Amino acid sequence: MPQAPFYQLDAFTAEPFKGNPAAVCLMPCSLGEDLYLSIAREMNLSETAFLEEQDTGYRLRWFTPKREVPLCGHATLASAHLLFTRLGYEGDTVTFHTQAGELYAQRAEEGVTMDFPRNDPHPVEPITGILDGLGLSYCDDFQYSDTNQKIVVLLHSEDEVRDVSPDFQALLRVENALGWRGVNVTAPGAGHDFVSRYFAPWMGVNEDPVTGSAHTVLGPYWAAKLGKNRLTAYQASERGGEVHVEVTPTRVNLTGCSVLVAEGILHY
Repeated sequence: MPQAPFYQLDAFTAEPFKGNPAAVCLMPCSLGEDLYLSIAREMNLSETAFLEEQDTGYRLRWFTPKREVPLCGHATLASAHLLFTRLGYEGDTVTFHTQAGELYAQRAEEGVTMDFPRNDPHPVEPITGILDGLGLSYCDDFQYSDTNQKIVVLLHSEDEVRDVSPDFQALLRVENALGWRGVNVTAPGAGHDFVSRYFAPWMGVNEDPVTGSAHTVLGPYWAAKLGKNRLTAYQASERGGEVHVEVTPTRVNLTGCSVLVAEGILHY
């Protein structure tokens, strides 16, 4: 029976059992999508990353328990942390070949910095079913990123973000005319430039604890609102996690920590 090592890490945190857990599997070769999906279901985390070493870096794919996704920040952060701290990767920058193109992760004083695509949102008419499903009667702004398929819902305060209590079945019943994959609820933060929560029942993840890809949308959104390109963000899920965001004209750099919490051997 074939075997491969796997690891579980908590990303966007330096404290075990906080941040966002991700599984990282080191695969010896490309395997079928059905097997990757079965492994992701077995891991039962928001995302499982599959790393395959190549001549110019690593092929990287991400799967939720329901499907493959085109971009995942926290599992990329976990993968880079693992390479830099546990698997003997000696370079300062590692290249990941992904569905979203080449992504780069670099050693940083505060952990790992990831170079991601910028996914600006734009204003759209508020979708009543989305607001109803979130348990909201209003929002201050409603935007959508076509390039990352994420909605942005702006509220007044951090407390309001923390108090959101979605009806996930109601959200799933809304006609998905734009093809969205998730909803960011966000507001100015008390101790950070902004806070957010991220809901993605359409991807099999009701609430993601800390979502790197969401910050490729929220980073440009808040950079424009606040007039600054370096921001601190906190995703206010039950586990919680901090993201440092730098917005450039074409990219978004996300910096965070990770911590290894488990490892084992995968039999498949």
